[in-house]
Amino acid sequence: MANSAPPPPPATPSPASKLVRIIAVVILALIVLVGLAVLITWLAVKPKQLVLRIENASARDFSLKNDHLNATFSFLIKAHNPNGRISVYYGPAEVSAAYDGQTIAFNTLAPFRQPRRNVTRLAATLVARDVALPRDVSTDLAVQKKSGNIGLVVRIKARIRFKVGILKLKHRTLRVSCSPVKVRMPVFKNFETTTCDLDW
Repeated sequence: MANSAPPPPPATPSPASKLVRIIAVVILALIVLVGLAVLITWLAVKPKQLVLRIENASARDFSLKNDHLNATFSFLIKAHNPNGRISVYYGPAEVSAAYDGQTIAFNTLAPFRQPRRNVTRLAATLVARDVALPRDVSTDLAVQKKSGNIGLVVRIKARIRFKVGILKLKHRTLRVSCSPVKVRMPVFKNFETTTCDLDW
């Protein structure tokens, strides 16, 4: 009986395939380490949501003639950073007031830094100067003015940056919407604070 041929030797992995496996293992290990670092940092920092509110709102020199609006709106904005390990850098903040979907006044606030566990109050003065309004919007606004109570939507948009210890994170755009902001005329002392919605 003839001897059968010996089985072929097992194939030896090529150096290229070994290198690919090593690179894959290293990348996986880095992903796990980065994930753990982010989790540990998050647990240590315990980030909390920023809180913005409109604490007061008033209007003066209000004039509505021939569907054109002139007025000066004043808003007191309360920005609260409740975080114990995170400070916030705000770039120039665009503040606008809208009625029935139409922007009627606008202004830009100067940049500011908000330390940890800090409350900062910002006074924003927005001027409506000869703003043309559609007839139906103008009519509705005139009715609300007579009632002494105008409901506006106040929006804030700013580039912000968080700082954790010595680490500054990348910039992101903060968008804030406050509604309804009840602007009373004449100035009403018992203003109802409006809490704002934040998105970034």
